[in-house]
Amino acid sequence: MFVFIYLSVWILCREMTMIHGSKLGDRSSDVSVSGFSASVRTGKYLVRGQIVRFDKVWSNIGNDYDPQSGIYTAPQGGAYHFSCTVMSSGNTVIRVSLMKNNLRTVANFARGSNSATLNIVLDLKEGDKICIRQVHYGNYIYSEPSYNFSMFSGFLIA
Repeated sequence: MFVFIYLSVWILCREMTMIHGSKLGDRSSDVSVSGFSASVRTGKYLVRGQIVRFDKVWSNIGNDYDPQSGIYTAPQGGAYHFSCTVMSSGNTVIRVSLMKNNLRTVANFARGSNSATLNIVLDLKEGDKICIRQVHYGNYIYSEPSYNFSMFSGFLIA
């Protein structure tokens, strides 16, 4: 029984090594790493159409997110995942959209001490720009320095 288990594990490990070393399993030679997570430091009112600047950067692998502008620039073509959570407070409302090259994709809406989250996978080309923009009524985004309620993240999948 021990020999059977040992051989099964050895074969599985060998197969995994072969897959990982191929172009199907290991794209490290043709894909660079890119990803970021950032939050809003403090609550603020936004002007209609304003890009939300998530100014507390938790990670910025590849330096493709610009906290000064709030814009992420795709370093290469591929599949990317983005998520954004925004929070409102008291009797305020926040409504934002994830923009791809100034075109609205998905949106979220939070009212009165609630949060809303969006998630999307996008096929991007090198140089495509992604940001979160306040697009309609509802212009107060809530956050606290020690809790970081409002966040924006993205990363290259493949």
